[in-house]
Amino acid sequence: MKKKHQHNIIILVCILLSAFLFHQANAGLVSNFSDQLSRLAISTSSNHTLNFTISSDFSAGKTLELYFESGFDLSDIDYTDIDFKDDGENKNLGETPGNGVGSNIGISVSGQTIIFIQNDTDSISASSVITILIGLNANHQLLGTMQMINPDLGGIYKISLAGNFGDMGTISVQILSTDGVGLNASIEPAMSFSIRNSEDSENFSGCSFNNPSISSVSECSFRLAAETNVSSGFQVWLRSDGDLRNINGTIAKVIEDQEITAGNEAFGLALQSGTGINEAGDFTDDETPVSSTDSLLIYTNSVYNYIQGELSTTSIITLKLAISHTTKAGHYSQAFIFTLLPNY
Repeated sequence: MKKKHQHNIIILVCILLSAFLFHQANAGLVSNFSDQLSRLAISTSSNHTLNFTISSDFSAGKTLELYFESGFDLSDIDYTDIDFKDDGENKNLGETPGNGVGSNIGISVSGQTIIFIQNDTDSISASSVITILIGLNANHQLLGTMQMINPDLGGIYKISLAGNFGDMGTISVQILSTDGVGLNASIEPAMSFSIRNSEDSENFSGCSFNNPSISSVSECSFRLAAETNVSSGFQVWLRSDGDLRNINGTIAKVIEDQEITAGNEAFGLALQSGTGINEAGDFTDDETPVSSTDSLLIYTNSVYNYIQGELSTTSIITLKLAISHTTKAGHYSQAFIFTLLPNY
């Protein structure tokens, strides 16, 4: 029975755009001012990473203000969602400015403005590179849990820096109606199966035991090469069309859990599975009789690739035959039927 299986894989490719407006360094102006947003789509929560170089000291008691043009929603954030770095070094933040060396820079959020108030002792010197993280990317004292929300309408929006510490600057960012491209990909399930010779150099179709000897066990080996892109893997089932037989009788099947030895009539199958391939049922031991009803032989639990010439990606089957003094002469035959199925 043929089964049809289909996978649908949805891939979201996000194209993040950033628009930066840079200023030349002048007295009273910040330089290298930029804001990188994690999302640019309208009405979308976004992280902000602002960078700028100050040209004035951010000294004790002074303020530094960031103004986001109307449309940005700052109502969910507070100081716990913000990091402030001076030349890469995190500064402690709080709701109010602290007292003493190394104490908090105070932060308040009012409408469209975030106000940073230096504590009563410390100073950040001119030419320092300031980095401000706003949103889930803040992680110094606490992990940020809230983000700013982009405006509802696409367009160019200004972000300004000011405060009584002496510097100012303005940049623009572009908010888009969408910043992502959806891609749907349908990959059809595929399977392949072949029976190969023991060297895996060509296909194989049959075994011949010519004049088997009573003093030895005759063997014939071939390989099963199966592969699939089905995520749950494959199964190979086996059945025979009856016993190894002729018009005068049959060759005895090997007894399960016993080995075939010279001089004792028996016929059976031995299996050595490939790397990552599981043996099933009675086929996990040495020689096994083959039934005329379907029996699970080998299986995998994931996608499996057969590589021609890499013998470890195949499973080897060895048919073994021993005859005795009472085995009747004649031409014997038997057919094995292998079936490959997806492992649903």
